[in-house]
Amino acid sequence: MEPITLAEMKARFPDEWLLVGNADLGGEESVGTIIRRLVSGIVLYHGKDKHEVAYNGREARKGYANCTLIYTGEIPKHRKFWVSAWKSRQA
Repeated sequence: MEPITLAEMKARFPDEWLLVGNADLGGEESVGTIIRRLVSGIVLYHGKDKHEVAYNGREARKGYANCTLIYTGEIPKHRKFWVSAWKSRQA
């Protein structure tokens, strides 16, 4: 699979949760939330339910240096989501 940009992700998967592998977060100097820093990545899994994507995407994460979970829709102003990124463990 080839990496796509955040704009392409939002166009292809509107209002969905995406598990993104090999996420390019714009470098160490970038500041802000993951969704604001995300430049591109490989969509490994997507769906309307955050928990489903996180749970079912566990197998899809294997073999990727890092992964992140993002939402492509508009988040209500006072709603907060816990979103995290994973790094693979090197032996």
